[in-house]
Amino acid sequence: MSVHLIPTYPLRKRAPTITKIVKTWPEGASQQLQDCFESTDWEVFEHQNLEQQYTAAVQRYIKHCTDTVTVDKYIRIYPNTKPWMTKKVLRLERDVAFRSGDRALYSTARADLKRGIRDAKAAKRRRIEDCVQSNNPRQVWKGVQHMTNYRPSNHSAIDGDTSLAEELNHFFARFEVEPTGTAKTHPPAHSSHILMVEEHDVRRTMRAVNPRKATGPDGVSGQVLRDCAGQLAGVFTKIFNHCLSQAVVASCLKTSTIIPIPKKNTISCLNDYRPVALTPIIMKCFEKLNDNKDIHSFIHSFIHSFIL
Repeated sequence: MSVHLIPTYPLRKRAPTITKIVKTWPEGASQQLQDCFESTDWEVFEHQNLEQQYTAAVQRYIKHCTDTVTVDKYIRIYPNTKPWMTKKVLRLERDVAFRSGDRALYSTARADLKRGIRDAKAAKRRRIEDCVQSNNPRQVWKGVQHMTNYRPSNHSAIDGDTSLAEELNHFFARFEVEPTGTAKTHPPAHSSHILMVEEHDVRRTMRAVNPRKATGPDGVSGQVLRDCAGQLAGVFTKIFNHCLSQAVVASCLKTSTIIPIPKKNTISCLNDYRPVALTPIIMKCFEKLNDNKDIHSFIHSFIHSFIL
Protein backbone atom coordinates (compact mmCIF):
# COMPACT_ATOMS: atom_id res chain seq x y z
CA MET A 1 0.00 0.00 0.00
CA SER A 2 1.46 3.34 -1.05
CA VAL A 3 0.69 6.66 0.52
CA HIS A 4 0.89 9.78 -1.62
CA LEU A 5 1.44 12.90 0.41
CA ILE A 6 1.23 16.40 -0.98
CA PRO A 7 4.60 18.10 -0.43
CA THR A 8 4.53 21.30 1.60
CA TYR A 9 7.10 23.93 0.73
CA PRO A 10 8.00 26.77 3.11
CA LEU A 11 7.28 30.30 2.03
CA ARG A 12 10.56 31.87 0.93
CA LYS A 13 9.50 35.36 0.04
CA ARG A 14 6.34 37.42 0.01
CA ALA A 15 5.95 40.77 -1.69
CA PRO A 16 2.94 43.04 -1.29
CA THR A 17 0.77 44.19 -4.16
CA ILE A 18 1.72 47.66 -5.37
CA THR A 19 -1.01 50.14 -6.27
CA LYS A 20 -0.01 53.01 -8.54
CA ILE A 21 -1.91 56.00 -9.86
CA VAL A 22 -1.17 56.61 -13.54
CA LYS A 23 -2.35 59.77 -15.28
CA THR A 24 -3.56 58.87 -18.75
CA TRP A 25 -4.19 61.20 -21.67
CA PRO A 26 -7.34 60.31 -23.62
CA GLU A 27 -7.45 60.93 -27.34
CA GLY A 28 -7.87 64.64 -28.01
CA ALA A 29 -6.85 65.75 -24.49
CA SER A 30 -3.96 67.88 -25.76
CA GLN A 31 -6.23 69.59 -28.28
CA GLN A 32 -8.76 70.37 -25.54
CA LEU A 33 -6.02 71.93 -23.41
CA GLN A 34 -4.79 74.01 -26.34
CA ASP A 35 -8.30 75.30 -27.01
CA CYS A 36 -8.78 76.05 -23.31
CA PHE A 37 -5.55 78.02 -22.98
CA GLU A 38 -6.11 79.74 -26.32
CA SER A 39 -9.41 81.19 -25.10
CA THR A 40 -8.11 82.07 -21.61
CA ASP A 41 -7.92 85.74 -20.69
CA TRP A 42 -4.64 85.77 -18.75
CA GLU A 43 -5.12 89.42 -17.82
CA VAL A 44 -7.70 88.31 -15.25
CA PHE A 45 -4.85 87.13 -13.00
CA GLU A 46 -2.82 90.33 -13.33
CA HIS A 47 -4.66 92.21 -10.60
CA GLN A 48 -2.70 90.12 -8.10
CA ASN A 49 0.89 90.56 -7.01
CA LEU A 50 2.98 89.45 -9.99
CA GLU A 51 5.87 88.07 -7.97
CA GLN A 52 3.85 85.66 -5.86
CA GLN A 53 0.07 85.37 -6.28
CA TYR A 54 0.00 85.90 -10.04
CA THR A 55 2.56 83.20 -10.81
CA ALA A 56 0.99 80.76 -8.35
CA ALA A 57 -2.49 81.44 -9.74
CA VAL A 58 -1.30 80.71 -13.30
CA GLN A 59 0.27 77.43 -12.20
CA ARG A 60 -2.83 76.36 -10.29
CA TYR A 61 -5.04 77.20 -13.26
CA ILE A 62 -2.88 75.12 -15.61
CA LYS A 63 -2.96 72.17 -13.20
CA HIS A 64 -6.75 72.47 -12.82
CA CYS A 65 -7.27 72.42 -16.58
CA THR A 66 -4.93 69.44 -16.90
CA ASP A 67 -6.80 67.47 -14.24
CA THR A 68 -10.04 68.20 -16.09
CA VAL A 69 -9.00 66.56 -19.38
CA THR A 70 -6.87 63.70 -18.01
CA VAL A 71 -7.96 60.48 -16.31
CA ASP A 72 -6.33 58.93 -13.24
CA LYS A 73 -6.19 55.13 -13.34
CA TYR A 74 -5.41 52.91 -10.37
CA ILE A 75 -3.19 50.00 -11.40
CA ARG A 76 -2.39 47.02 -9.18
CA ILE A 77 0.98 45.38 -9.83
CA TYR A 78 1.47 41.84 -8.54
CA PRO A 79 5.01 40.60 -7.85
CA ASN A 80 4.49 37.40 -9.90
CA THR A 81 3.01 39.09 -12.97
CA LYS A 82 4.61 37.88 -16.17
CA PRO A 83 6.22 40.59 -18.33
CA TRP A 84 4.24 39.51 -21.39
CA MET A 85 0.87 39.65 -19.61
CA THR A 86 -1.50 42.02 -21.41
CA LYS A 87 -5.10 43.08 -21.00
CA LYS A 88 -6.13 40.83 -23.88
CA VAL A 89 -4.59 37.76 -22.20
CA LEU A 90 -6.32 38.63 -18.93
CA ARG A 91 -9.68 38.77 -20.70
CA LEU A 92 -9.05 35.37 -22.28
CA GLU A 93 -8.00 33.96 -18.91
CA ARG A 94 -11.24 35.13 -17.29
CA ASP A 95 -13.46 33.55 -19.93
CA VAL A 96 -16.69 32.18 -18.42
CA ALA A 97 -16.22 29.00 -20.47
CA PHE A 98 -13.69 27.75 -17.91
CA ARG A 99 -16.44 27.68 -15.29
CA SER A 100 -19.41 26.72 -17.46
CA GLY A 101 -18.78 22.96 -17.45
CA ASP A 102 -19.29 22.70 -21.22
CA ARG A 103 -16.38 20.68 -22.65
CA ALA A 104 -16.70 22.19 -26.12
CA LEU A 105 -16.65 25.76 -24.85
CA TYR A 106 -13.82 24.89 -22.45
CA SER A 107 -11.74 23.44 -25.28
CA THR A 108 -12.30 26.52 -27.46
CA ALA A 109 -11.48 28.93 -24.62
CA ARG A 110 -8.34 26.98 -23.74
CA ALA A 111 -7.14 27.08 -27.35
CA ASP A 112 -7.84 30.82 -27.53
CA LEU A 113 -5.89 31.38 -24.29
CA LYS A 114 -2.88 29.43 -25.55
CA ARG A 115 -2.96 31.35 -28.82
CA GLY A 116 -3.24 34.67 -26.96
CA ILE A 117 -0.28 33.81 -24.69
CA ARG A 118 1.79 32.77 -27.71
CA ASP A 119 1.00 36.03 -29.53
CA ALA A 120 1.72 38.10 -26.39
CA LYS A 121 5.12 36.43 -25.95
CA ALA A 122 5.96 37.03 -29.61
CA ALA A 123 4.98 40.70 -29.34
CA LYS A 124 7.09 41.02 -26.19
CA ARG A 125 10.06 39.45 -27.96
CA ARG A 126 9.71 41.88 -30.88
CA ARG A 127 9.60 44.86 -28.52
CA ILE A 128 12.76 43.69 -26.77
CA GLU A 129 14.54 43.19 -30.10
CA ASP A 130 13.51 46.66 -31.23
CA CYS A 131 14.84 48.14 -27.98
CA VAL A 132 18.21 46.38 -28.31
CA GLN A 133 18.60 47.34 -31.97
CA SER A 134 17.66 50.95 -31.30
CA ASN A 135 20.25 53.74 -31.33
CA ASN A 136 18.66 55.22 -28.22
CA PRO A 137 20.69 54.23 -25.09
CA ARG A 138 17.58 54.42 -22.93
CA GLN A 139 15.79 51.90 -25.14
CA VAL A 140 18.86 49.64 -25.27
CA TRP A 141 19.13 49.45 -21.49
CA LYS A 142 15.38 48.93 -21.27
CA GLY A 143 15.69 45.94 -23.57
CA VAL A 144 18.59 44.51 -21.53
CA GLN A 145 16.54 44.84 -18.34
CA HIS A 146 13.62 43.02 -19.98
CA MET A 147 15.86 40.18 -21.16
CA THR A 148 17.46 39.71 -17.73
CA ASN A 149 14.16 40.32 -15.88
CA TYR A 150 15.93 43.00 -13.85
CA ARG A 151 13.72 44.64 -11.25
CA PRO A 152 15.38 47.42 -9.27
CA SER A 153 14.73 47.32 -5.58
CA ASN A 154 12.38 50.10 -4.54
CA HIS A 155 13.38 51.06 -1.02
CA SER A 156 11.79 54.35 -0.07
CA ALA A 157 11.13 56.18 3.13
CA ILE A 158 7.95 55.26 4.98
CA ASP A 159 5.08 57.49 3.91
CA GLY A 160 3.85 59.78 6.63
CA ASP A 161 6.87 59.20 8.90
CA THR A 162 7.29 62.76 10.15
CA SER A 163 10.05 61.83 12.58
CA LEU A 164 12.24 60.47 9.77
CA ALA A 165 11.54 63.58 7.70
CA GLU A 166 12.68 65.81 10.57
CA GLU A 167 15.81 63.73 11.10
CA LEU A 168 16.71 63.94 7.41
CA ASN A 169 16.03 67.67 7.42
CA HIS A 170 18.41 68.27 10.33
CA PHE A 171 21.00 65.90 8.89
CA PHE A 172 21.23 67.48 5.44
CA ALA A 173 20.96 71.03 6.79
CA ARG A 174 23.74 70.60 9.34
CA PHE A 175 26.23 72.50 7.16
CA GLU A 176 24.10 75.63 7.00
CA VAL A 177 25.18 78.51 9.22
CA GLU A 178 22.54 80.63 10.84
CA PRO A 179 23.05 84.37 10.21
CA THR A 180 24.24 86.28 13.26
CA GLY A 181 22.13 89.30 12.48
CA THR A 182 19.49 90.58 10.15
CA ALA A 183 20.66 90.26 6.59
CA LYS A 184 20.88 93.59 4.87
CA THR A 185 19.58 93.53 1.33
CA HIS A 186 21.12 95.71 -1.32
CA PRO A 187 19.28 96.85 -4.42
CA PRO A 188 20.58 95.46 -7.69
CA ALA A 189 23.15 97.48 -9.53
CA HIS A 190 21.60 99.97 -11.91
CA SER A 191 22.15 99.29 -15.57
CA SER A 192 20.81 100.92 -18.69
CA HIS A 193 20.39 97.51 -20.30
CA ILE A 194 17.47 95.39 -19.04
CA LEU A 195 17.77 91.67 -19.55
CA MET A 196 14.70 90.22 -21.26
CA VAL A 197 13.64 86.98 -22.89
CA GLU A 198 11.70 86.76 -26.13
CA GLU A 199 8.47 84.87 -26.55
CA HIS A 200 9.77 82.77 -29.43
CA ASP A 201 12.72 81.65 -27.26
CA VAL A 202 10.34 80.65 -24.47
CA ARG A 203 8.17 78.76 -26.95
CA ARG A 204 11.16 76.92 -28.40
CA THR A 205 12.45 75.97 -24.93
CA MET A 206 9.05 74.68 -23.82
CA ARG A 207 8.66 72.59 -26.96
CA ALA A 208 12.00 70.93 -26.20
CA VAL A 209 10.86 69.75 -22.74
CA ASN A 210 11.09 66.01 -22.20
CA PRO A 211 7.56 64.77 -21.38
CA ARG A 212 9.08 61.98 -19.24
CA LYS A 213 10.64 64.49 -16.85
CA ALA A 214 9.38 64.21 -13.29
CA THR A 215 6.72 66.75 -12.36
CA GLY A 216 7.62 69.31 -9.72
CA PRO A 217 5.57 70.45 -6.73
CA ASP A 218 3.48 72.77 -8.93
CA GLY A 219 1.89 69.77 -10.66
CA VAL A 220 2.50 71.11 -14.20
CA SER A 221 3.81 68.20 -16.25
CA GLY A 222 6.30 68.35 -19.07
CA GLN A 223 3.75 67.08 -21.58
CA VAL A 224 1.50 70.06 -20.89
CA LEU A 225 4.35 72.52 -21.41
CA ARG A 226 5.45 70.80 -24.61
CA ASP A 227 2.02 70.33 -26.19
CA CYS A 228 0.69 73.77 -25.17
CA ALA A 229 3.88 75.76 -25.69
CA GLY A 230 2.24 78.01 -28.26
CA GLN A 231 -0.56 78.97 -25.87
CA LEU A 232 1.50 79.28 -22.65
CA ALA A 233 4.62 80.99 -24.01
CA GLY A 234 3.08 84.46 -23.79
CA VAL A 235 2.06 84.36 -20.14
CA PHE A 236 5.34 82.78 -19.00
CA THR A 237 7.35 85.30 -21.03
CA LYS A 238 5.64 88.06 -19.08
CA ILE A 239 6.38 86.30 -15.78
CA PHE A 240 10.04 85.72 -16.68
CA ASN A 241 10.62 89.29 -17.80
CA HIS A 242 9.05 90.67 -14.64
CA CYS A 243 11.31 88.43 -12.55
CA LEU A 244 14.36 89.66 -14.45
CA SER A 245 13.41 93.33 -14.27
CA GLN A 246 12.64 93.21 -10.53
CA ALA A 247 15.46 90.77 -9.66
CA VAL A 248 12.90 88.70 -7.74
CA VAL A 249 11.90 85.09 -8.41
CA ALA A 250 8.48 83.98 -7.17
CA SER A 251 8.69 81.53 -4.29
CA CYS A 252 6.42 79.04 -6.07
CA LEU A 253 9.07 78.71 -8.79
CA LYS A 254 11.81 78.04 -6.23
CA THR A 255 9.87 75.51 -4.16
CA SER A 256 11.26 71.98 -4.36
CA THR A 257 10.18 68.57 -3.15
CA ILE A 258 13.07 66.68 -1.57
CA ILE A 259 12.90 62.91 -2.05
CA PRO A 260 15.40 60.72 -0.15
CA ILE A 261 16.74 58.04 -2.51
CA PRO A 262 18.60 55.13 -0.85
CA LYS A 263 22.19 54.61 -1.97
CA LYS A 264 22.25 51.01 -0.73
CA ASN A 265 19.83 48.13 -0.43
CA THR A 266 20.22 48.11 3.35
CA ILE A 267 19.83 51.44 5.13
CA SER A 268 21.99 51.70 8.24
CA CYS A 269 22.26 55.46 8.74
CA LEU A 270 20.92 58.73 7.37
CA ASN A 271 24.00 59.14 5.19
CA ASP A 272 22.76 56.20 3.11
CA TYR A 273 20.09 58.50 1.62
CA ARG A 274 20.71 60.81 -1.32
CA PRO A 275 18.46 63.89 -1.39
CA VAL A 276 16.96 64.51 -4.84
CA ALA A 277 15.14 67.79 -5.41
CA LEU A 278 12.15 68.00 -7.75
CA THR A 279 11.75 71.59 -8.93
CA PRO A 280 9.06 72.98 -11.26
CA ILE A 281 9.82 72.16 -14.89
CA ILE A 282 9.00 75.71 -15.96
CA MET A 283 11.77 76.94 -13.64
CA LYS A 284 14.21 74.66 -15.44
CA CYS A 285 13.08 76.26 -18.69
CA PHE A 286 13.81 79.66 -17.14
CA GLU A 287 17.31 78.48 -16.22
CA LYS A 288 17.92 77.16 -19.72
CA LEU A 289 16.83 80.46 -21.25
CA ASN A 290 19.47 82.28 -19.24
CA ASP A 291 22.27 79.77 -19.70
CA ASN A 292 23.76 81.61 -22.66
CA LYS A 293 23.18 85.11 -21.32
CA ASP A 294 25.58 87.22 -19.27
CA ILE A 295 23.23 87.99 -16.40
CA HIS A 296 25.72 88.38 -13.55
CA SER A 297 25.79 92.13 -13.99
CA PHE A 298 21.99 92.45 -14.06
CA ILE A 299 20.76 90.04 -11.36
CA HIS A 300 21.24 90.46 -7.64
CA SER A 301 23.89 88.13 -6.22
CA PHE A 302 21.46 86.67 -3.67
CA ILE A 303 19.38 84.94 -6.37
CA HIS A 304 22.15 83.73 -8.69
CA SER A 305 21.77 80.18 -7.43
CA PHE A 306 18.09 80.12 -8.34
CA ILE A 307 18.36 81.07 -12.00
CA LEU A 308 21.77 79.82 -13.08
